[in-house]
Amino acid sequence: LKSFLGSTLYRAKYQCLSLQCLPQHSVVLFTAHCSVLAMASTGHPLPPPNGAITYRPIAAADLPKAVELEAASYPADEAASEEQLQYRFKEAPELFHGIYEADSLIGFVVSTAAPTQELKEETMSLHSPLGASICLHSVVVAASHQRRGLALAMLKAYVEAVAANERWNCAKCMLLIAKAPLLGLYRKAGFTVLGLSEVVHGADPWFDMKLDLVEARKYEMVQIDAFTNVPLTGNPAAVMFSTKGGDEKWMQGVAEENNLAETAFIEERTPLEPGKAAEWSIRWFTPATEVALCGHATLASAHALWKTGRVPSDVTINFQTRKAGVLTCAPLEGDQIKMTFPVQKYEVKDSTRASEFAPLLGISEKDIIAIVHGPATTPDWVVEVNPDAFATLKPDIGGLAAVCLERGLVVTCAGSSHFLSDAAPVDVRTRPRILDSLHNTAVFDFCSRFFAPGVGVAEDPVTGSAHCILAPYWDSKLQPAQGTYMQALQASPRGGVLRVKYDKDLELVELCGEAMTVLSGRMEV
Repeated sequence: LKSFLGSTLYRAKYQCLSLQCLPQHSVVLFTAHCSVLAMASTGHPLPPPNGAITYRPIAAADLPKAVELEAASYPADEAASEEQLQYRFKEAPELFHGIYEADSLIGFVVSTAAPTQELKEETMSLHSPLGASICLHSVVVAASHQRRGLALAMLKAYVEAVAANERWNCAKCMLLIAKAPLLGLYRKAGFTVLGLSEVVHGADPWFDMKLDLVEARKYEMVQIDAFTNVPLTGNPAAVMFSTKGGDEKWMQGVAEENNLAETAFIEERTPLEPGKAAEWSIRWFTPATEVALCGHATLASAHALWKTGRVPSDVTINFQTRKAGVLTCAPLEGDQIKMTFPVQKYEVKDSTRASEFAPLLGISEKDIIAIVHGPATTPDWVVEVNPDAFATLKPDIGGLAAVCLERGLVVTCAGSSHFLSDAAPVDVRTRPRILDSLHNTAVFDFCSRFFAPGVGVAEDPVTGSAHCILAPYWDSKLQPAQGTYMQALQASPRGGVLRVKYDKDLELVELCGEAMTVLSGRMEV
């Protein structure tokens, strides 16, 4: 057995395609070459690739085709009979899933439930509706579609679909028997080898394998401090490696439970190809609502993918968003991460809201230098004030929540000497904590704070998306040399540090920063 597990004989035989399950009536889409996965929430699919392959429970009309595929895939003494497949469909149709190309069945997975957590001949023969285990009988892909990652993709989707289906919460594990050449495939799907099987099924020996469904029902999560290299500073974001099939109610509930400024939900869209960027989808939720763009949770997501090994640490990541296009994260030297975002162009507004904002910030109207407003993706109000006023802000969070901000209010000023000087007029309780690690050696081109009580965030510690407005704003005022970065400090109580550059020709903003993992675990909901 050890020789089988340690052997490189079957290494790289199957291309791993990571995906998340969908509810029973949702859809998983593959590209024409069966290598790209896109997730689609019910009724709101992503743009489908050409020649899409769908994954769903099979219909009764497809049983004859399933029988044909079974017979073509297994030796005669191992293949399930037509009667056995009909029995499994009749007794447990929710455990009989298939993949389709142009409505033609090209593969399937089928199981039944068993009363115990041990594989025996009898447990594989009859279905027990309240079973303690799920016994997997067949994983079949048509010969014309093999060696494309479909078997593993289908199997992973199946495991997660069963784990997510409350109907099968009674089942504690999934069991199967496999021949030696396929141990690697099933191990990639989460199964472990128990040993040689006592079950006799054909002439060749088999191995018992088991997957823990209790563990599979938990959702992996990490919490990361973004735009900092100092723990407990920067902006904390949670990263979930699932959208639970696009379940917005679940994502919103998780974000509320985390009670952080944002929780990011990410899923792989395509298997990684040599020499190409990794392709992932991303969504962000505050405790109160979904947002269209979030910088710090994107930085955290890239860090999480590299640190957990889901993406090699030297590979660029493209995040597909719902409303903000494609966001690119690239690793730099010294644990820096460069994010490339679309610029958020602002409009200069007159000072009519100055009389409204000033008392809510605890400053005078004359302290306000300019007011601008962001576009639909980041509809933030940006108020530039003088440095002394910035250093003594006393925001009225309740008052800000009562006024129309659309998303948030950014307060910004030039320079940072008011924070770094020993004679600075700043209460030590409001001085950004991250500055303690900089030993007053840093020089910043501009500072900011961000308040968004209307979307459940009283003050955001560090806001990457707001810097997509601040970058062109301060670029026009400071006129940095072409190709150079501006140094930015978000002066919340935690504080965060960013390097910012505006590319006028490409209309892109580069945001650079670091991140640190502070918590990791699993959610059980």
